[in-house]
Amino acid sequence: MNDKILICEDEENIVSFLKTELEFEGFAVEVAQDGAEAMAKFSAEFSLVLLDIMLPEKNGLECLREIRKTSNVPVIILTARKEVYDKVAFLTAGADDYVTKPFDTMELIARIKRHILRQKTAAQSPVPSGDLYINADAYRAEISGKDLHLTKTEFEILRYLHNNSGKVKTREEIIGAVFGDFYGESNIVDANVKNIRAKIARVSQAQIIETVRGKGYVIHHA
Repeated sequence: MNDKILICEDEENIVSFLKTELEFEGFAVEVAQDGAEAMAKFSAEFSLVLLDIMLPEKNGLECLREIRKTSNVPVIILTARKEVYDKVAFLTAGADDYVTKPFDTMELIARIKRHILRQKTAAQSPVPSGDLYINADAYRAEISGKDLHLTKTEFEILRYLHNNSGKVKTREEIIGAVFGDFYGESNIVDANVKNIRAKIARVSQAQIIETVRGKGYVIHHA
């Protein structure tokens, strides 16, 4: 069965072009031209969502937050807005990538394939680590059996540090692993680590993530 992509975009010329190119690459494509229609069409059958910010009825951020309540499907933001604030807001809310218009079609398709492959090849079995328990398949992290209720971005950062236990990872390395090609402020990592720590503190006194001054972050226990 072909991977299915949902395009949420109200510019008809972009929709027509993208649909043609993606179908040529072998993808099945569904289109929604406003946020309400996008949420009505969205289901677990989609392998990836292309989401514009400025959608009628319901904007892209509202759609993203609604998607993240039930799904960890890869979401790529496709927009003309280039402000770093917008990138940080959407990536923090759980977007997997942020592509600005005008974009190179082959690069976008490469990113789509990368995110779908990454989703498919994610670790499928739970990995215990001391009091920290990470289930990559369910995107669930627990401390002593208590769910941390992490966002997708927070989970990806925690999982990346966990998978590299004992190794100090710089902010740039974390950004590269979690966000891919993102040219915004590295403090997006600090903001997410702060949120992770706050959620851990609600259920445990364990100090899971250590800050290494001038370098980055590390999880010591394996």
